[in-house]
Amino acid sequence: MPGIFRRSSGAISDGARKRIATLRPYPTLDMWRNPVTRGFARRMQNDEALKTLEEIDFEYRITEESAGNVNGVYYETSSVRENAPIILFVHGGGFVAGGPKENAASVLATCHLSGCTGFGPDYGLLPDAHYPTQIEEISAVYHALCAGAPSPRIVVMAESTGAAIALSAIMRWRDEGTPMPAGAVFLSPCVDGLGASDTQITLDKKDPLIRSMRGAYTRNLFRYYAPNTALKDPGVSPLYGDFNGLPPMLVHAGGREVLLGDAARLTQAANRAGVPASLQVFDGMYHRFHAHWSLEEAREAHNDIAGFINAL
Repeated sequence: MPGIFRRSSGAISDGARKRIATLRPYPTLDMWRNPVTRGFARRMQNDEALKTLEEIDFEYRITEESAGNVNGVYYETSSVRENAPIILFVHGGGFVAGGPKENAASVLATCHLSGCTGFGPDYGLLPDAHYPTQIEEISAVYHALCAGAPSPRIVVMAESTGAAIALSAIMRWRDEGTPMPAGAVFLSPCVDGLGASDTQITLDKKDPLIRSMRGAYTRNLFRYYAPNTALKDPGVSPLYGDFNGLPPMLVHAGGREVLLGDAARLTQAANRAGVPASLQVFDGMYHRFHAHWSLEEAREAHNDIAGFINAL
């Protein structure tokens, strides 16, 4: 597929340049909506995600578990550290694909470097589950994890549209008086259902995975996710919510992804509310590059996340 996004500079690693040249764009929303093509699209995207597990060069174990009556998987690596926090991982996939096993490469490296264990909920996907089901399921898991240890320390880690689910859930917990997580990490976050970030325009066709269509793809996707709720409702688009009292945050994004603006605005909103939040932008990187452990840039990113977690 030709396009300007295939060009890259000498500032990024050789591995990243080669990877960018081979990435395939995500399926279109029409494919997700069509029951005839949906299964094929989901298999295609999930198979691509599962391939990233082949890049991992350390010992790990993924075990099917449940928490709060929600099925999921438990993550454990050979470097588990006693009393390390638990990572609650909320996978991405546009509300239509992905899973805690399929997307495990995004979190396993952080578990390995930080000594943490983790749990990834297998929350409901479209079209079988719409908003706010996903938030309710993530909340059930969080409450179960909190109840599972005398003094639990939980870090929420979410990617892409999983960040919208996770951030909305954290705001709900704050409003309910539930103890906050120790911290939150957002990778390539998609948290504005209006698709209003400037990079939805300026970086369209430069992101190898997501076609923005000036934000129209995001708006249509979020309407599919929450058909009966306004897109600017903080439950759907937590970027427009109240950030007061939220936990410290670390936000990562790639320099060529259309969601870079969401990451920047998320960090700014948190800082305006007095929440410690920092943004790390990785030059030349693309959406969810953290899943590609073989890349120098992904290793640097996961080391940064592990340092954030261990400093909490």
